[in-house]
Amino acid sequence: MAGNNKLFSWKLNEVVVLVVLSIAIGVLFWAWTFIAALAKPLSAIGLDYLLAGVWFIGGTLVAFIIRRPGAALLGEVLAAILEGFITQWGITAAIWGLVQGLGAEVVFAATRYKKWNLPTMLLAALVSSIFSYVLDFFYSQYWTLQAWIWPIQIVSVSVGGLFWAGWLAYRIGRGIIRTGVASNLRCADDLVRDEQAGDRE
Repeated sequence: MAGNNKLFSWKLNEVVVLVVLSIAIGVLFWAWTFIAALAKPLSAIGLDYLLAGVWFIGGTLVAFIIRRPGAALLGEVLAAILEGFITQWGITAAIWGLVQGLGAEVVFAATRYKKWNLPTMLLAALVSSIFSYVLDFFYSQYWTLQAWIWPIQIVSVSVGGLFWAGWLAYRIGRGIIRTGVASNLRCADDLVRDEQAGDRE
């Protein structure tokens, strides 16, 4: 019981990292809207979703660095709120952030916040992608599209999520940890233990 209380007890430096990372990712979200706009013509065949995975990074990367309950949800929501302020999406961005962050949070919670390897990150990214697509499906009324587009959208959002929010977020996270800037966070101790155990992913 004491161990669980300790896990849920955020430290001040972790809150600061959460805010800083969320702001940085929120700015990335804003910049990515311009890149994603270039892929708009691909939306007719559902391939624009290959770029959507970037918008799920707030839930995976922030959690990977902080490794506390709620980090995925808070990271994604805060980044989405910032994006909403500086783009045309407004408060609706927070709704997507909530759903996407919840998808990642569910996976990390299922591991009791103990597994932070690549498979876990990929699964968190995948679930976040599916959660986001379900929201898109109803909000954008995808049922009015031709049915053959749906599987292409689902595969595209899944592949994009796995790459951007899964594999790339994992690599970026490990790179950040190796710089030493996260030396006072749980992730640094975890990395040392992983490498001592021979985990060279």
